[in-house]
Parts: sequence; C-alpha cells; structure tokens
Amino acid sequence: MEIKRPSSTTSSVNKTPNPTKTPPAQKETSTPDKKTHQKGAGTGNQTDTTASRSDAVAAYKGKSTFESAKGTPPHQPPADPKQRTNWWKGLTVDQQKQQIAADPKKIGSLDGLPASARDQANREQLNRDITTLESEANAAKNKWLKENEDSLSRSNVSEEIVYMSKAQASEFLPVEKRDQLKNAQVVRDQLARVEKTIDPATQKPIGKAQLLVYDPAFVNGEGRAAISVGDLDKAKNVALSVPGLEANVQGDMGSLTSDALNLYKESRKAGGDVATVAWMGYDAPNYTNVAVDNAAQNGAKLLAADVAGIRASRGGNQPHLTVVGHSYGSTTSSIAADKHNLAADDLVLIGSPGAGDAKSVADYEGIQKGHVWSGSASRDPVTMADSASLGPAFGEPLGLDPSQKSFGANRFRAEAVNRKKEGGSFDDHSKYYAEKSESLYNLANIVTGNYGQVQQAGHRQKETVNWAMVHGAPLQVVVDPETRREPEQVQH
Repeated sequence: MEIKRPSSTTSSVNKTPNPTKTPPAQKETSTPDKKTHQKGAGTGNQTDTTASRSDAVAAYKGKSTFESAKGTPPHQPPADPKQRTNWWKGLTVDQQKQQIAADPKKIGSLDGLPASARDQANREQLNRDITTLESEANAAKNKWLKENEDSLSRSNVSEEIVYMSKAQASEFLPVEKRDQLKNAQVVRDQLARVEKTIDPATQKPIGKAQLLVYDPAFVNGEGRAAISVGDLDKAKNVALSVPGLEANVQGDMGSLTSDALNLYKESRKAGGDVATVAWMGYDAPNYTNVAVDNAAQNGAKLLAADVAGIRASRGGNQPHLTVVGHSYGSTTSSIAADKHNLAADDLVLIGSPGAGDAKSVADYEGIQKGHVWSGSASRDPVTMADSASLGPAFGEPLGLDPSQKSFGANRFRAEAVNRKKEGGSFDDHSKYYAEKSESLYNLANIVTGNYGQVQQAGHRQKETVNWAMVHGAPLQVVVDPETRREPEQVQH
C-alpha cells in the first residue's frame, strides 16, 4: 500500500550616554565630547516624514475619530516614529487594547511606540501564531493517522509508518510553517526564562522581559526577534547584543538570550540600571557566504532602524545606549555606524573578523571620540582575518581589524582564562560573554558608563620582517601583546 504523507504545500502565517564619565585616556584616542542625545535625536539617516506633532495630535483628537462606529479601531498611527509615542499615550486604555486586538502584528512592529506596548502586541501575535499553527499541526497529524489507519493495524507495518505515527504534530506541517511554529515556541520559552531568572541586585526574579521585535516568517523561516532583559522604557542604560555567523531564532535565540542575561547580571552587579537586548534581528550568513558582507550590509540597516526606534520611543528621557557586535555581528554593527548613522553612545566590537568599510573610528561620525571599543582574544582566529594575518593575497575580506592600533578603538582585556598555551582556538571565539571573564567584566563597565574601570589592553600592531620576502615584498606580521599576558577571572 502506498504511504500517504503530509502535504508539502507552503503558505505563510498572518498574511492579514549620555557618556558623562570619561573613558581611560589613550594616546591614540581623544577625550569624549560631552554631547548628549536630545529629544528626537538618534534617528540617524532614517527619513523623516512631513507630519508634525500637531498633525499626530489632530489624528486622534475628537469623538468623530474614535466613535464613528462601535468597534472601529482608532485612526492610524503617525508615519513618523518620533510622533508615535505621544499618539499612543493619547489613546485611552480601551483604545490601545482595540488597536492591539485589531492588528497586533502591525502595532508590534511600529518603531517609536513604547516597548511595553510593542511587547503586549507582539505577545498577542505570538500566542495567536502558536494557537493557529499547533491546531493546524494536530489536524494534519490526525488526518494522516486516519489515512494510514489500515497500514497501522497490520502486523507487518513498516518502520516508516511507525516512525511517522510517533512523530510530533509539527512534523506534519509544511516546512515553512513548521519553522514558524518552532520560532514562536522558542521565543515564548526564552521570554519565560528571562522572567524567572534571579536579578543579582534584588535577589528576586527579573520579572520584566519585553518582546520588542517578532517576525517568525522572516527570510524563509529564519525568524527575527528581539527580547529585552529589563525595562526598555525606563532603564538608564540599554545594550543590544548583535550575533554573528549562522545565527537564527530557532537554533540560537537561547544562546543569545544567555549572552544578554549574563551582560544584564554583570551590569547589575556593577550598580547599573540596565536593559539588555538579545537582538536576533537580521539574516546572519552561513559558512558559504561569511567572507562577503552582503548580509552585514542588509543587517546594518535593520539594526540602525531598530536603535532609532528605541531612541524615538524614549523622547526626552534618552538612555545611555551601547551596541555590542560579536563576530560577524561586529561587522554588521560597524557598517551601521559607518553607513547608517547608528545612534549609539558606545560601539563595542568583540571577536571581530573586520570592521567593514571603516578605515578608522573617524568614519563613525555619529559616535563620539573615545567611545569605540574592541575586545579580541589573542587566541581567537576569527579576529585574524586581515591581510597581515592571512597574507596579502586574501586582502581584507571583512575589513580591518579594530584591535589594531591604527584603527583607533579602545582595546580592552578579553582573554579566556582557560585558553590554550599556544596557537589559536575557535573555542575562545564563543567566550566573550562567559561569566567571570575579563570580557564580560569590561563589557558591563562600558554598558554602565564606568569607563574608568575598563581594563585596557595593548593594541595589535603590524611589523615588517625585512629579511623574509613574500611575492617580492617584505613579510608583514601582526604582533599581539596580549599573547604574553596571563589572563585572570574577574567580576564585580
């Protein structure tokens, strides 16, 4: 008998710093300017609409708008993100609920709305997705069981039939929907995990997790999500963690949330009022295309827009905002600062394979002098993807090494305590957020603005070996003083 398998047709769900403290002085960097983010600042090169605040007020003021028909949603939100917070606050609680109920996907995606509002809308959409997709999965499995009823009753039933009969219901969904369901379930689980985690400053559960971004169908089911540990609407310090190679919601939201949790806890122990964001917000590359920066270019636009949305939502109560890019995420973050006026007070590049097109910190026009940082473990081979390390034939596949002196960033200690005695180790590439690590300690100091506590590290430098020739030119090598220093455990 022919085995009838689940349908493979596909369809998509829901078609309906203020740095008032001076960083450590370095010869190659200047003392930071004392400029702060003002109300409405931080939108970078994002295009402003012609709508004014008075237009936004007029949009929701008056009975004719809200009471034209029972159950009719209020007027559409302003196009300008900087006007949306006031528009939202001008609605009554019932009107806000009505907006979310009518289109949670839309409300959850609106830059400029308070994080609490986006969280409420995104959770509503999350719950709807899980309910709908789990129902479809159960129906699909029940249909298959009925169609294969005769085969299951036979004594010589095939192994494939037995396997399918025991498979989870989600396995009977088309691939695209299956990925969307798994993405939604992972996000739900990570939100619950954050809320239950103990805050070291209060010794009570954190309790506050916010779903700032949620799109389970993004890029063929790779997914897009951003989970905040702490209150994005009120925290004095905000940090976004940007992941690297092959990161996606289904497979890596858990590890990225762990990074955000570790950074939150260490920052709290440092005395900071903080919210840290696990930003799984772009289509990260895989091993086949990691040596090109197309994904970084596209991700940089999304990152800059999401940061601008946070800025817009905070109005005149701007936080000290730090973007921490790890691995390929550092290339993405660098391009966001270089090309899209990333509205960050501090930019931190850890485990970086290169800074994109930026030739020095001077290319980051929107970031003040002395507020670009680099953390590179001396044994981390990913941080050696420049021509001096790979050889001139390879060029600079992802840009210059930000830990080299010529780039001009503040380099901080980021060695792994259990590093290898000699040679490189890819294990060290994944230890920048490790508890009791030099890197996490220094990240927390940067995020909370405690610049004087950041442990400085010597910069890498290129040296010429005149007696060794490569393709007719003297050999260049990179010398890293951190290779000779013994790392240590450190925490607040």
